[in-house]
Amino acid sequence: MGPFINHSPHPTPTTCLFKRKRQSQKQLLLFFLKYQHFKQKKLSGLFSILPCSEYIDKAAKKDRAAVDYVFFLRISKILRIMVPRWFCKETGYLLFIAAMLVTRTYCDVWMIQNGTMIESAIIVRNNADFKNYLFKCCKAMPIFALVNNLLKLGLNELKLKFRERLTKHLYDEYLKGYTYYKMGNLDNRIANADQLLTQDVEKFCNSVVDLYSNLSKPLLDIGLYIFKLTSSIGAQGPSSMMAYLLISGLFLTRLRKPIGKMTVIEQRYEGEYRYVNSRLITNSEEIAFYNGNMREKQTIHSTFKKLVDHLHKFIFFRFSMGFVDSMIAKYMATVVGYLVVSRPFLNLSDPRHMNSTQAELMEDYYQSGRMLLSLAQALGRIVLAGRDMTRLSGFTMRITELRKVLKDLNSGKYERTMVSHQDKESLGVERITLVPGSGQIINVDHIIKFEHTPLATPNGDVLIKDLTFEVRSGTNVLVCGPNGCGKSSLFRVLGELWPLFGGQLTKPERGKLFYVPQRPYMTIGTLRDQVIYPDTYEEQKRKGISDQVLKEYLGNVQLGHILDREGTWDTVQDWMDVLSGGEKQRMAMARLFYHKPQFAILDECTSAVSVDVEDFIYSHCRTVGISLFTVSHRKSLWKHHEYYLHMDGRGNYDFKPITEETIEFGS
Repeated sequence: MGPFINHSPHPTPTTCLFKRKRQSQKQLLLFFLKYQHFKQKKLSGLFSILPCSEYIDKAAKKDRAAVDYVFFLRISKILRIMVPRWFCKETGYLLFIAAMLVTRTYCDVWMIQNGTMIESAIIVRNNADFKNYLFKCCKAMPIFALVNNLLKLGLNELKLKFRERLTKHLYDEYLKGYTYYKMGNLDNRIANADQLLTQDVEKFCNSVVDLYSNLSKPLLDIGLYIFKLTSSIGAQGPSSMMAYLLISGLFLTRLRKPIGKMTVIEQRYEGEYRYVNSRLITNSEEIAFYNGNMREKQTIHSTFKKLVDHLHKFIFFRFSMGFVDSMIAKYMATVVGYLVVSRPFLNLSDPRHMNSTQAELMEDYYQSGRMLLSLAQALGRIVLAGRDMTRLSGFTMRITELRKVLKDLNSGKYERTMVSHQDKESLGVERITLVPGSGQIINVDHIIKFEHTPLATPNGDVLIKDLTFEVRSGTNVLVCGPNGCGKSSLFRVLGELWPLFGGQLTKPERGKLFYVPQRPYMTIGTLRDQVIYPDTYEEQKRKGISDQVLKEYLGNVQLGHILDREGTWDTVQDWMDVLSGGEKQRMAMARLFYHKPQFAILDECTSAVSVDVEDFIYSHCRTVGISLFTVSHRKSLWKHHEYYLHMDGRGNYDFKPITEETIEFGS
């Protein structure tokens, strides 16, 4: 932390800060954040809030992607997902590809031998042998073409099967419970999850299969050519080539180390660039009202510039590495191959000079030389495969990090970057030590009861220290207060989106509470799907609810004309655009009537609905036994509620019955 001077017998962070006023602001902030993190260490391991500086250090460590023991450990765990059993389709494709690779290697050896015989026949001017071997080559061509394309078919199918397995596994974890919500709102270790789940998964699977192919074929070639060459020119030549492979491979692996980290950064910048573009599309109307096109263009250009600058560096680095790779793995390997193959032929004391004719020596040289050249090329491909492996390590690290975060979130662990506490305290936001998940949730029907529960954000900002009230079915509650007072936080705790920081919450199960937001979500699908969401048509039939009943629900909210206009429940439209704001809000209320929960949370969900329709909706909710928590600024709604919960935004609240005086005061 640094040698702070402190003459006090009981040093505190405050005295340390004041004793070192001359230190830079950055050092002071770093010390303060570290001290705050030291206090946070006392919290449960379920939830960690990292200071900015430590989070940056941690992120920097995550960027270290290299081909080492950790890489092989990571990729082995992912491979167990993509190849779950010994007997599965993926194993079959792996064996099929291996068989095709062996077949292609034997085809290559046959081509070398047959090509040598064709050239020998040309040199000795033997027309009959030339035609014979040339005819054999023509007969083998369809087989070679079939083998090559079967190999490509197997590789492409394996890539698709790997991607299918890994994608399904990740989405099973991502869409388990509210994990998808927690990743974007409670935990910020993963930015742009869509980039990871789509592009990065595809690139990872393609890289794994390409690496399998690029390693298997050269290894088979090396084994076969070493066997053939050892019997023809001795073991010294192949052993020299293997020694060259080892030395050059270690040297190039050392030079390629930055590729893994640069790949990770590239994918992160690609994700940021996709994100700013998707934000522009999502919020196009609001941006247009503000005439914010120039400001958005600056943001997009700035994000794109970061990506382009990094890609420029990456391209130059790959150019440099490509030059070194070509020199060492391609051209130098060829030179070493010539040196090795020439030794037995240039050595006049070698026994082959005693027992062979000039034509036999030439034929032997051509065949051995080509095999050794193919061995050198195979060794070069092995060396170059290290480059692909280093790049794969970057994708492996990103997939592993995604899996780790998903596992943490599904087990109730979160991590979140925290801004300086000084900024929070200067705004007067109270902070206390909170342990997420320390509260108790009890599932009981027809009651919502908070008992000494602190209402706090995931950052640890306390909105209400001790919230205690009880609501039973048949009682409607109006929730009011200024913006930021905790209304939405209350509902997120009720919906179990946010952890409970203490006390006890008694409530029905998740499925018996229903949330209707101000901007309702319209799903992709038919008109029927808009009413029954998130149920499917099969679930609607199992519940015994007919289309005629759905029509009544639409009539209750005065949306019957939509069914008349579309003609059928199975009509598919872009409902977010087809329906107006008021129609979407009324559709959400029809959805509420379909599900008939015990409690419903109405968050300004009738702001675009006329008062008479609103009155009917609230009256119908009471008729069918749906108890309401309503957030609304409309004074006409007070008469539909028995209690009000008022939060003042300063940590205080009132939970009182609504009387005639209250309604008059609200009016």
